[in-house]
Amino acid sequence: MRKILFLLVMMLSATPLALALELARFDSNNYNTWSYTRPGFVMSTEVINQDKVTLYKATNADYTLISPSIAKGQFACIEVDITGYAKQFTSPYYNAFFGSPTIEIISEAGDVLKSVFCEFEDACLEHKISVSIRVSDLDVPSFKVRVACWQARIYDAFSVREVVVGMLSGDVNNDGSVTSTDVTVLYDYLLNSDSSNMVYGDQDGDGVITSSDVTLVYSIMLGN
Repeated sequence: MRKILFLLVMMLSATPLALALELARFDSNNYNTWSYTRPGFVMSTEVINQDKVTLYKATNADYTLISPSIAKGQFACIEVDITGYAKQFTSPYYNAFFGSPTIEIISEAGDVLKSVFCEFEDACLEHKISVSIRVSDLDVPSFKVRVACWQARIYDAFSVREVVVGMLSGDVNNDGSVTSTDVTVLYDYLLNSDSSNMVYGDQDGDGVITSSDVTLVYSIMLGN
């Protein structure tokens, strides 16, 4: 039986699977569930494409971008990928450090639970950011992701074009890596009902642990 299941996984894993399952997305077609804390600002496809969703410290407020609520599921980490632009990077007043964004995990009440500062090393137009944040240790049922530039002046403002929040999958036993051990742990559960080493078994988030979860982990382990 174990050999048959292994062969099944090998066949199914021929289809590439993403490393992260998408939880929330902000772009010119997906923005209604996100909050941009600029008073009186109306979000639209046009303004996003024109890079007008800018993060900086204004005289009357901090302009930040906040995701919709994300339920804390059976996953250890999330990955936050951001694409944006520093439109004033050629200005003599521009400071890349001040314009660097901070990615925060916040509670529903707005309390900061975790924070990662993403320092820009160079002054350039386009920036791509990718950050992994562990959420398995959060003592809340749900959370939000906030992107801010707490030190930025108008010259240092960072314009957000796209944000993707994804669930990092594959680490079944929660040891910080995806290896053959994770596949073995799932095998032991499916064949012997042994869950002693399993922390995050439902990797595809469908509510049950099946061979599909084995397929997903195996594909991630192979780098597909």
